[in-house]
Amino acid sequence: MAFPIRKGVARSLRCMVAAIFCVVALAVPARAFADTPAIAYDGNARQLTVSGATDSSGEPDLFLAFKDLMPGDVRDQQIEIRATGVKSQVRVFVRAVVDHETAYQLSPITLTASVGDASAGWLQTGTPGSVFAYPTQVATFTSDGSTVLNLQLSVPTSVGNELADANKAIRWEITAEDDGKTIPVQPAGSKKPGLFGLAATGDNSLALLLTLLTLAIIAFMTALLLTRRDKR
Repeated sequence: MAFPIRKGVARSLRCMVAAIFCVVALAVPARAFADTPAIAYDGNARQLTVSGATDSSGEPDLFLAFKDLMPGDVRDQQIEIRATGVKSQVRVFVRAVVDHETAYQLSPITLTASVGDASAGWLQTGTPGSVFAYPTQVATFTSDGSTVLNLQLSVPTSVGNELADANKAIRWEITAEDDGKTIPVQPAGSKKPGLFGLAATGDNSLALLLTLLTLAIIAFMTALLLTRRDKR
């Protein structure tokens, strides 16, 4: 009678391991596609974060699509702005800090910025150093919601290739104002640790993976106990 029990447990373990591998395989591409540039404010935690729009050092970079520019290029970048836990009014501001040399290099480029429906909302056109030269209000929320910041950059054909990476020198300052209090962007990598020390990102695929991992551990311990019992 011991053999069928061990065989059944082994089959369960194999199914559990297979399920975990499937979740891992599905979760990785799903997160890659879902991780679109976003500025998110959590009113309950009073936290402002940026995801999918950061450079290699983890600092905010709203110009991800504007690298390796060539004369005549016209490129678009969309950034989602969302707010949750809004209790009164939340405003989101963006500012681009550019030194004089970089501002001069970028002066031939035209940047158009709009939020949501450009015909009904905020719209501004200028150079990359002028559109966000001062803290610019890009969204206002009186309840939970989201909108999209649309950026379009146009490079004239008359310029040379020296502009290709000039926008890498832009430093972005993103803040939220909630009930009169200014809240800066939370630095990358400083999110509160969650289960097993992993960042508490709220990713559903991560939660599902941890659940399956827990079940696999339980199944393994059960199989181990049954095997020991059968040896007695």
